Amino acid sequence: MKKLTIITIALLLKGLVFSQSNEAKVKMLNVVERLESVPPYSCDVNININVKFIKIKERTGKMYYNSPNDIDYKIKGFAFLPKKEMGATSTDLFKKDFIAIDMGSENDHQIIKVIPMDINSEIVTGQFWINKSELIQKMILITKDKGSYTADLTYSNINHNLPKSITMSFDVKNQKMPAMLTGDFESYVEEDDDGEISTGSITINYSNHEF
Repeated sequence: MKKLTIITIALLLKGLVFSQSNEAKVKMLNVVERLESVPPYSCDVNININVKFIKIKERTGKMYYNSPNDIDYKIKGFAFLPKKEMGATSTDLFKKDFIAIDMGSENDHQIIKVIPMDINSEIVTGQFWINKSELIQKMILITKDKGSYTADLTYSNINHNLPKSITMSFDVKNQKMPAMLTGDFESYVEEDDDGEISTGSITINYSNHEF
């Protein structure tokens, strides 16, 4: 009888875990569907770079969005381009099957960990903080060979639930910008390499959207 009770409890717990995982997966798929349904648009961008060895003033320009994987930045006097928007990088997680795990909540945000089933995926794991409006408030992506990246997003009633700003944080070593970014950063280096690992960040503010 005791053994039967233990088996019953185990089966109930297994069913509960499956239910929670399935709900988390459905929620993430809904989030991605909303991201991918955004129509083409253009907007003004304001970029602030905070990296120890780079001295560069705030930059402004335009961003032209066609899809998460088709984005173009036009910034006068400065070449800057995230090789992939954080949104595009994150949606890559969901192109093939994945496991979603409900990790609980933090400050009214549901935390969901996503693990791709594809062994060839560039991203090893992703963790997402989802707010009550089912928008990504924060995410951490860990890649195979390009380090980890954290993105914090803020919102301000922009159409299609687009973020007002994104701050990307990353580790910097040997005066090398992360592999997800490219640009003429080298011309702004003002310090010698001391081999120290430091944290850098890039904040992009978006405004004046035209759809």
